[in-house]
Amino acid sequence: MGFNYAKEKKLFDLEWKILQREYEDAGMSPSAIEAMHSYDWDMFLSRRTYENHTQPLPDSFLNGEVEGQRSKLFIKFASLSATFDEGDFSSRYAWINTISDTALSVKLATLSTKDLELLTFIALEGHEQCELAWKWGCSQSAISQRFKKIKNFLK
Repeated sequence: MGFNYAKEKKLFDLEWKILQREYEDAGMSPSAIEAMHSYDWDMFLSRRTYENHTQPLPDSFLNGEVEGQRSKLFIKFASLSATFDEGDFSSRYAWINTISDTALSVKLATLSTKDLELLTFIALEGHEQCELAWKWGCSQSAISQRFKKIKNFLK
């Protein structure tokens, strides 16, 4: 859901009337009150910008959707999505062969099995780093560092 400017502005103004009275009763100078209002207004505008430029990913499935039920986000950016069936792969890491960027696929092929397993778990299967840490019996920071090392290698 987007940012409802009129509603949020009304709430902001209402809150600021109350705050202004409180600040005046506390003995603050008008210039200090104005400075606080200006700061809060900038934060309001910043939040508005953020809310207007972000939206959560929809919970709907990528495949087998009825056209009318498909998320607008998926319809708008259909070219950015990819689908595949894990049954089409001959091995667990055969997804590397589907990458069209030759340099990237060559670099991926040189990674160790443990690194490929980490990428498969996180990127393809959507596991969290803390899940892998528990599964592999190490800390989440160790997983994070290994993942960062892989990302830097692939850049």
